[in-house]
Amino acid sequence: MTYKNIKYLHVNIAIIGKFFTEGVAVHIDETLRDMGHVTVRIDPEIKFLQSELFSIKFRSFTKTIYQQVLFKIPFIRNKSSKKIFSYYNNNNIDLTIVTHDFLTKQEIEEIKKINQSPIVIWFPDAISNFQKSMFFVAGYDFLFFKDKYVVDKLKNEYLLNAFYLPQCCNPKQHNKVTLTKEEEDFYGCEITNAGNLYPSRAALYKNLLQYNFKVWGGQPAIWLKMPELDKIIMGKAVFNQEKAKAFTAAKIVLNNMHLAEINGLNKRAFEIPACGGFQIISYNDAVNELFEIDKEIVTYKTYNELVVKIDYYLQHPEERTKIKDAGYKRAIHEHTYEKRLTTMLNTVFNN
Repeated sequence: MTYKNIKYLHVNIAIIGKFFTEGVAVHIDETLRDMGHVTVRIDPEIKFLQSELFSIKFRSFTKTIYQQVLFKIPFIRNKSSKKIFSYYNNNNIDLTIVTHDFLTKQEIEEIKKINQSPIVIWFPDAISNFQKSMFFVAGYDFLFFKDKYVVDKLKNEYLLNAFYLPQCCNPKQHNKVTLTKEEEDFYGCEITNAGNLYPSRAALYKNLLQYNFKVWGGQPAIWLKMPELDKIIMGKAVFNQEKAKAFTAAKIVLNNMHLAEINGLNKRAFEIPACGGFQIISYNDAVNELFEIDKEIVTYKTYNELVVKIDYYLQHPEERTKIKDAGYKRAIHEHTYEKRLTTMLNTVFNN
């Protein structure tokens, strides 16, 4: 079906996703509203269990329980589906953006009976988080992924209408900040990163303990407890402006991407320069396509190369400044949610 005759200058857009702090759905919603569109937020899961009154770990646990257990119970799934359908019965929707693998084939078919407007998925995670992979058969009109490897497979082997749409930053939340002396002392270090501690990160970090290293995020899972890392684990998650302070105060922000990032970048790759941070990132081809290496971003392929570059750039602050300033300009001009959503709308309505 073609939608090119639909005028999308100002459209009503339903966003199906999880609306937690710094969640992709929140950034999409905020950006679309700033672009002049009308948005409707639809949470497809059990809302009270995802309240921000609960800890991040508890919300993650309940999400897993929902996906692996409750999702399979017909009564609960039907109740959730009916809630979704009610939005379409009560709102004029021109486009639906689904931010994860939330909808089944039956749900999309039912939505299409109510509303014939396009339904797209913009999957924000690496291939390791595909889980049930319902999107293969769900019937999305357009599928957007951040990894070119995934897009190539979906298009050429499965004949799905898939497109490459990288991650990005939200300059309203990810931007340069001015630090007080107290903040410089609190966040300042040689190396930092922010996010969940998973095994591949822990495996690298344990070999970097010779540096003043601060890792921002909650305590690691019990099964990942490594006493040697205790001194670098801050036990505090940072979001938006706090994350910007952490990235600004550190001399180097180390972004060692998950191995499942085959030919795509995580969102931190764009948030770090948008916050004015100097980034060293593990190399893949996508880095070279989205940034100019050694001028806007620094990459590494091996541990030995990483250590050499850490030591070099710690001793050359003027080069760090030059690179991070160039990376900042690239991020806020080319790698924003507004740019990505404009590409999506052009693809959907002018394809």
